[in-house]
Amino acid sequence: MRREATLGRSVSVRGPGMHTGRVARVTIAPAPAGHGIRFTVPGAGPAVPATTVPWIASRMCTALALADGRKLRTIEHLMAALSASGIDNAEVTVEGTEIPILDGSASRWCALIDAAGRVVQDRPREFLRIRAPFQVDGMHGFLRAEPAEGFAVDVSTDRLPGFGVLRWGGPVDPASFRAEIAPSRSFGNASLIWRTLLKTRLARTLLPAATRDRLWARSFDAQTVRGDGPEPTRSRPEHSRPIGPDTDARMHPRDREPLLRGARPGRVAILLGGRVLGGARFPDEPVRHKTLDLVGDLSLAGRPILGRIVANCPTHALTFAFLTELMRHPECWEVVSAAEPAASRRGTTAST
Repeated sequence: MRREATLGRSVSVRGPGMHTGRVARVTIAPAPAGHGIRFTVPGAGPAVPATTVPWIASRMCTALALADGRKLRTIEHLMAALSASGIDNAEVTVEGTEIPILDGSASRWCALIDAAGRVVQDRPREFLRIRAPFQVDGMHGFLRAEPAEGFAVDVSTDRLPGFGVLRWGGPVDPASFRAEIAPSRSFGNASLIWRTLLKTRLARTLLPAATRDRLWARSFDAQTVRGDGPEPTRSRPEHSRPIGPDTDARMHPRDREPLLRGARPGRVAILLGGRVLGGARFPDEPVRHKTLDLVGDLSLAGRPILGRIVANCPTHALTFAFLTELMRHPECWEVVSAAEPAASRRGTTAST
């Protein structure tokens, strides 16, 4: 993949969003070399580039700010599929304000991209190559970039009740993404949902206090870690850089917005007591989906990354902070062209 690529033809899909529950239609169309990935919402102003510039904090998803003040939510699964498939240029038109969740994974997006075909264009690809370790910490986790020849990840999570430590790592390319990462689904924790319901006014009205206390305690019963699992990825504090106050200010949602209104069995995997209701697609499916989200969020760097990304409990906001702060340390990265591997533009700001 030394040259940029786009789709061979337009493809479309229609479905409800995870958080709004509203149906939207998405059309992914070819675009010229140098165009990048851009999102257009009819009636909401000009196309928005898929970079960190229009990134806006949103609850439990990755979102871009539209010109009319609205958000385009939940772009991460589509972005992961485009990035892992080597699609550099595409025009994405969304008739709605949230990308459909489909089955909660990226497999359907990969199938649409495969159906459209990949067309190589007459322009060398540019890569963001990591030159030195760089880490940010926050929100109970960390992300670190390390020099490497290709793009690889090492992701762990240790904050899922009942699962202990889950970890997945390896190179990310079209084949490995489709086989190992794309099928993993978004997930919700049934115990946390149950506890949220117990806090509602309706529960306080219908259930005696003793009953609520007993049910609350029972929601923790199945959270014991089972067996011996892997170790979580290790932080390297010596490479950690602070998150600037202006970046931190952008990391937190400031508005009340719909949340999980479209979550249903078949669109999300429900976790309970260290297992997936209805069966898991992988024994470690939750951390693979964390990896899927991470791949999608990292694509907002605007160029493919050459480096190894190590993370524990990554979130959408933390990945945004990681990319934003990385750009402020040009000694840690350089832009290289596939046409001239030896040439670089060290310290040139990437399209973020």
